[in-house]
Amino acid sequence: MPDVSQTPDRPVARVALSATQVIANLAKVEGWKLHGDGDTVAIEKTYSFKNYLRAVAFVNAVAYLAEQQNHHPEILLQFKQCSVRFNTHDVKGISIADFESAKLVDALYGQQ
Repeated sequence: MPDVSQTPDRPVARVALSATQVIANLAKVEGWKLHGDGDTVAIEKTYSFKNYLRAVAFVNAVAYLAEQQNHHPEILLQFKQCSVRFNTHDVKGISIADFESAKLVDALYGQQ
């Protein structure tokens, strides 16, 4: 499995994971599921909020985090909900960077 340690001068490795590796990593991130197939396969999770403004604040925090990680998700904002979807475009699949970003977004949500 690729090295998952990340530092500012050494980003998370971006290599497509095998199907077995994707399933194994999905088991480690609660609530995340597969979305799509082929080049568009991604991991996705939907978060719920008390109101629209909290959902918007979360989206803004995820955007800031994505800029720091240089790994940007697709985000769907709805009333009291936000769906976050990660895949790694340059490997045309899912990489360990997607799972590391998912863990960071989950931690961000836990601070709400």
